[in-house]
Order: sequence, then C-alpha cells, then structure tokens
Amino acid sequence: MFLFFKLLPPYMTDLKIKSALESLGRQPDAATMSKGDISEAIRKRLEIDSADNFDLGNSLTVEARGSSKVIRIAYETTVPMMFNISALLNFDHRVEVRGGQ
Repeated sequence: MFLFFKLLPPYMTDLKIKSALESLGRQPDAATMSKGDISEAIRKRLEIDSADNFDLGNSLTVEARGSSKVIRIAYETTVPMMFNISALLNFDHRVEVRGGQ
C-alpha cells in the first residue's frame, strides 16, 4: 500500500503528459509547427491539467523525418521512499505526425 501511494502521483502526471502529447498528435497542423509552438501547445495543456510542475524544456525533442515529425517526451523522476532509498521512474512517449515540414 505504501508503494502505491508513493508512486501514484508520478504515474498520474505521466498519464497527463501522454494525453497532452497524443492530443497534439491529433491536431492537423502539428507537422507544420515549430518546436517552440509544440512546446507551448503541450505546456498549455499540462497547465490546464494541473501538471505544470514538469520541466518540458529538457524533455521534449522534435525530429524531422522526411514529411513527418517525431515528437518525443522522455524524462526521469525520482521518488523518495524512505531514508536513503528512492525509486527512479523512466518515462518515454513519442508520437509521429505526418504532413508538411
């Protein structure tokens, strides 16, 4: 039970981050957006979902692949458990959007 309550908040935040990324991937103009525009769109969505304590700047990468883009959010979070024991959680989400550059 202890682990559940300690690890639930980071996983809930991750679900919000994944949802924001998938929502952006469904936007028809996502493939034409700049990295700054993508970051701002995701940041706004996370702010609405109360997950705005997340450092998007260091986690977001946008890679052009021909006529599509791969938008990736990869990050780690450390959850203190007790004494000198912590849990390191790794999250990696990506979405490919097709369209113009």
